[in-house]
Amino acid sequence: MSESCRYMPQPESTPRGKAQKVYRMCSYDIWRRELRKFKRTIRRRITIVDVGCGPGFLLSCIRSWFPDDELLGVDASDELLEVARSRCRTLSTIKGDACSLPLPDKSADVIFALHIVEHLERPRDFLSQVWRVLRPGGLLVLATPNAKGLGARIMKSRWQGFDDPTHISLNAPSFWRQALQDAGLEIKNDGTTGLSGVPILNRMPFSLLHGIPGFFFGFYRWNLGEAYVCTAIKPPNQSSRLQVPESLDPVHETTRA
Repeated sequence: MSESCRYMPQPESTPRGKAQKVYRMCSYDIWRRELRKFKRTIRRRITIVDVGCGPGFLLSCIRSWFPDDELLGVDASDELLEVARSRCRTLSTIKGDACSLPLPDKSADVIFALHIVEHLERPRDFLSQVWRVLRPGGLLVLATPNAKGLGARIMKSRWQGFDDPTHISLNAPSFWRQALQDAGLEIKNDGTTGLSGVPILNRMPFSLLHGIPGFFFGFYRWNLGEAYVCTAIKPPNQSSRLQVPESLDPVHETTRA
């Protein structure tokens, strides 16, 4: 199956497509609120980069919320970038590798990396690139499956995190916290999401137990949720990146039981 088939959105003219669009808008609303808070401290037009943007789900939402900001999508797939441009016509796109971002130093105010680092053999290289590309005081938003969450512990080899064979860097929150610190990034807020990795909890009415709180809070200050989520900043007064020992990456903390 090609990448474009795997990630192709449903036509928004169909009931399913409309429902998926509403779901995405609700799921991403926490980032609308986070960007609004960030923009209050900047008070100018900002540059937002989505690394691993796929077909532009997130960026199309951001465009509807913040029409004046500069949006840039980075992905390794020409097919997906074409879909992203069709969904968000004022979007700029660049084909590139997350671990070698084709962007100038200090050129971005915000970088999104939602469910991309688990696909990277050396995710610390990506965090090094984030530090380089972010302007001082810039914001990183990161999300990745939690290899030490209750879903992974209960489901073991049947955990949904293992469904994608390209998930080659599945790690615990402790790994990501250390990696962010080593990259010179300062964690602003982090935690994990609900229990969507347990299939029965995704069925009504149980899905409401994590769906409704998730809309309002996004993630919680515990380590057992389905995904690790973090916002981190590049400190305004940091002039050089911390050195990361080569031996620390890659690390794969979870294996199929």
